[in-house]
Amino acid sequence: MLSRIKKDRRYSLITGSALILASWLVDSFLDAVVFSEGTFLEQLLHPKVQELTYRLQTIFFLLVFMACACRKSTKMQETTSALEDSLAKLALEKSRTEAILASVPDAVTVQDRDFRILYQNPQARQFKGERVGEHCYSAYHDRDDVCPGCAVDDCFKDGQPHRQEVTHVIDGQTRHIESAAAPLVDATGAVTAAIELVRDVTERKNRENMLKKQFAAMEASMDGIALLTPAGDYLYLNRAHAEIYGYPSQQELFGQSWKKLYTDEERLRLEPLVFGAFEKGHGWRGEATGLKKDGTLFPQEISLSLLEDGGIICVVRDISERRASEQEIRTLNASLRQQTLDLQATNRELEAFSYSLSHDLRTPLTTVYAAGQALADMYRDLLDETGHCLVDAIHTGCENMEQFIEAMLVLFRVTRTELSCEEVDLGRVADDIIAELRMYDLQRSLDWRNQAGMTAWCDPHLARVLLQNLLGNAWKYTSRNEHTMIEFGQRLCDDKYEFFVRDNGIGFETSDAEKIFKPFQRLRPSSDFPGTGVGLATVFRIVDRHGGTVRAEGEPGKGASFYFTLQGPQHHI
Repeated sequence: MLSRIKKDRRYSLITGSALILASWLVDSFLDAVVFSEGTFLEQLLHPKVQELTYRLQTIFFLLVFMACACRKSTKMQETTSALEDSLAKLALEKSRTEAILASVPDAVTVQDRDFRILYQNPQARQFKGERVGEHCYSAYHDRDDVCPGCAVDDCFKDGQPHRQEVTHVIDGQTRHIESAAAPLVDATGAVTAAIELVRDVTERKNRENMLKKQFAAMEASMDGIALLTPAGDYLYLNRAHAEIYGYPSQQELFGQSWKKLYTDEERLRLEPLVFGAFEKGHGWRGEATGLKKDGTLFPQEISLSLLEDGGIICVVRDISERRASEQEIRTLNASLRQQTLDLQATNRELEAFSYSLSHDLRTPLTTVYAAGQALADMYRDLLDETGHCLVDAIHTGCENMEQFIEAMLVLFRVTRTELSCEEVDLGRVADDIIAELRMYDLQRSLDWRNQAGMTAWCDPHLARVLLQNLLGNAWKYTSRNEHTMIEFGQRLCDDKYEFFVRDNGIGFETSDAEKIFKPFQRLRPSSDFPGTGVGLATVFRIVDRHGGTVRAEGEPGKGASFYFTLQGPQHHI
């Protein structure tokens, strides 16, 4: 610019000098030729004083004119140059601004007060194409007026920046859109336009929602969860963490050191373990003794994880109840061990008693029976009717005692026998037992009802003993009926199948339903119906050993029903 000004000044000086010289020559020519005041040479070199004065005045005016013109020209040139520089800077700033806006990953538009689009960056053009000159609400939202809650509209109203988030369904997917608008003002401070930035924040909102859920999960956790700074101060802790240590509010522990929650001895024990694990790049997990706000101690389980920035994630669980449960389990185990020893001793006594029943009791019983038989054979002719009755009583008593001993042995074997379960066709077993019973009374009128295909997972030997007792009782207590009905079946009860044996015998009172399963409990004297009182107790033991249940229902004179279940793989019809 400076060189241009110097050049213009040189040009003005030459032009002025030429005008002065031309003015002098013209004036000399006019004085000599027109006014005849001497020769041209005289007027050129030696003009008169008066002419010289006029000429000098003219030269002075020319010089003043030239100076003013030169000054004005200089100012105009300076102004033009400044304007060109400003335009160049403005173009540079415009290109820089456009480059910056083009590099922004979000859609950017500039709108005038009529919401007409003045500028779009490439991202905005990719969204809906070139829309410069169109109204924003028409170009982007297919509307005839301004959108409700428009950030640009709010910006025009109060001249302040505004931000909003809206949800749209785009291509069948829910998208979260964030828009921010800021006013553009002129030199007077009036808002002439606004710049709007629009971005898709769906991923951010999804992450925020996930973080909210994770935060809610941590707050709902029964374990204490905390985040500590590298210095060991609490940066975050959930409600459970504060409650575990007896603090009603989380705020009481914010900014506090973890050392506050342990005794000096416990800190000295924990620090080498924890920091030693951290130095190896591992977390640490173990048990410790915590210190509550009220000064009480409690056992806890801790899990510590080291973050990349040196922070620590701490998870704490109060194991007081678990310790109490473990102690209770140890006590129960000790009690069970003692009960096992007692049971083993009882079993040994039962085995000894079983041996006595089968040997020690049977030997004198056999002697008594043999002596009675010999007495009847050798002195038959010498005994009167009373004597024969006494001998028969001896035989009957010995036989009843033999049956009692056999029943007791069966009961003991049921209790001691190891189960060997398999799929058993109970219907077929029942048919065999009924066939055996009919051999003792072929003349009886019997209505035998047996569902086909009933099976159960059980010990086959014990299952036969079970049905022998139930069907035997049904046969026995229907012996006085003109017509006997015995039914063996299965039904669904409380989502489980249960077997039943039903008869139309003498029945029993409902109040006696429980005691009939106890050993030696009889509802009828043996003189009416023979028996040992051990059969239903044996049934109860067998069902119990299979993990099932047994119950009885009856009504005097209308028969009885016995229901039982056998656990294991579901039996079926």
